[in-house]
Amino acid sequence: MAQQRSFFSETWRVLAYTLAIALSFIALERLQLAVFNLPGTAVLLKRFGLLDARPQDALQAQAEQVAADSRDALARLPQGHRMAALRLGYDLAYANYLVAGYAMAPPQVQANARRRVEGQVAEARRHAQTLGVGQVDLLPATSLKQFTELCQRYEADQSGLAARIEKQVSPLHRHLYLLGAQAGCEAARVADTRGLHSLPPATPIRRNAVLAGIDEAHWLPLIVEPRDETPAQVMQRYAQAVDGLMAEVARQDAGASR
Repeated sequence: MAQQRSFFSETWRVLAYTLAIALSFIALERLQLAVFNLPGTAVLLKRFGLLDARPQDALQAQAEQVAADSRDALARLPQGHRMAALRLGYDLAYANYLVAGYAMAPPQVQANARRRVEGQVAEARRHAQTLGVGQVDLLPATSLKQFTELCQRYEADQSGLAARIEKQVSPLHRHLYLLGAQAGCEAARVADTRGLHSLPPATPIRRNAVLAGIDEAHWLPLIVEPRDETPAQVMQRYAQAVDGLMAEVARQDAGASR
């Protein structure tokens, strides 16, 4: 009984640390955006040669380059490759988040968590096979730090999978994969906490969506923060946001096949 109490005590401590660290990352991101948007900030940065263009202009220019570099690949690929890239990132990161959350648990509990996501990992591997990018697996998470930094580790391409996708398929598919990974991490957090915690990573979602050619209407719902909602409403809203993104990518795939 004492051992069981110790386990649950440690679990709650891990959850508390996780939430605190995650909140600090989101707060820092919001602060950076707020500082940049202060009147005169962009002018000052340009004066000192630290900024060549407004961020949205630079991002749009980069998106045009990604589209140009991906044009030939998109023309020859069969229908479904966009969705395969998006789902690969989503399914892999979603499963990874659920498993990594038990990094501090006993080995048997970790093994049980891994078994619960076997189906989703199998789906991710099927998508990887469609893209021809070889074997894929979850990122290791054996510490609280590795868990709390999981979404950032995907964005940093710690596994090298994004680079393989870019080389084998196209730069656009790389960003679809990374977009899927960020949405998968957040969807898993919302589902795992039953809507109690939602901390959407706005910057990487926006960046990868724009570079993947996704219109704002289809990615903006993914970064909306909860406002006067019940946990059930948060869960429903985020599920609908993910469904909307998937539907748009499916539409793009269908259009490319005609």
